[in-house]
Amino acid sequence: MENNELFPYKIDHLQSKDGIEYIACKNAAVAHITNLERFVDREMKYPAKLNGFIVLLCAKGDVTISVQMKEYKLIVNSLLIAPASVVVFRECHDCELYIMAFNAEFAADMNVDMKMIMPIMSSLHADCIVHQIKAEHSDKMSESFHNLYEEYKLPNKADVDVSIYREMALRHMYTVMIYRLCEFIATVNRVDAVVQPKDRSGDYFKQLVGLMHEYYKTERSVEFYADKMNLTSKHLSRVVRNYSGKSVHQWIDEFVVLEIKNLLKYSDMSIQQISYELNFPNPSFMGQYFKRITGKTPGEYRREI
Repeated sequence: MENNELFPYKIDHLQSKDGIEYIACKNAAVAHITNLERFVDREMKYPAKLNGFIVLLCAKGDVTISVQMKEYKLIVNSLLIAPASVVVFRECHDCELYIMAFNAEFAADMNVDMKMIMPIMSSLHADCIVHQIKAEHSDKMSESFHNLYEEYKLPNKADVDVSIYREMALRHMYTVMIYRLCEFIATVNRVDAVVQPKDRSGDYFKQLVGLMHEYYKTERSVEFYADKMNLTSKHLSRVVRNYSGKSVHQWIDEFVVLEIKNLLKYSDMSIQQISYELNFPNPSFMGQYFKRITGKTPGEYRREI
């Protein structure tokens, strides 16, 4: 996985502007954005696929963000933990944001017991955790993110190759952060299990979203997903509509269109290549599909962005 797949925005463009600090190593990235509003109005308002676990801390102001096709409003001291997903930054006000992203390959190269953390991380497969950090703990959390960034941004000395040591230091700092986040996830899940009644409809919807992540490139029928969930198509359709207000077909279409938009903006793939990547019969078929949902052809959308 390349760094730009974790954080696909045009980093060279963003870094030329005031208000963003960004550091990446293989399969991991850390960003500190002190003026998110200017980037949401431009580069970051478009759907972008982040292929890794994403952690966002709102240190100031507020921002509305769409993850897994669900909107969340983050305010001061809000912490969001999310799985790989298409992310869209929406309206924000005077927002300062820390972003941390990493994938399983990065974690596997660290001193992390994957057998212990994967059951917890898998709880994020189709959902996000959003938590309001208590004021007395917010400074410590912000400091952890800030130190994670500061540790890696020291300039290389021309006569000594120290990059490997700095990368190892970053990995160890990530190790601490991952264990802290796992502890946090486990605590939140345990509290939720006690105070919230079991919502079977929500479970079905989360399972559907998880399956769409796995099969959206090749499967777009309600029947396929219902069969995977051992449900009838009628039952799945009724449950999803009652829970979300949208049909299964609408969710599938929205999921696929977000991926097409992501590839149109952040990849160099041609429209023909995108249609083959997503297993459409041909570019014309994908174009009709995209226009039916968005009102624009893929070419028109690409030219406008």
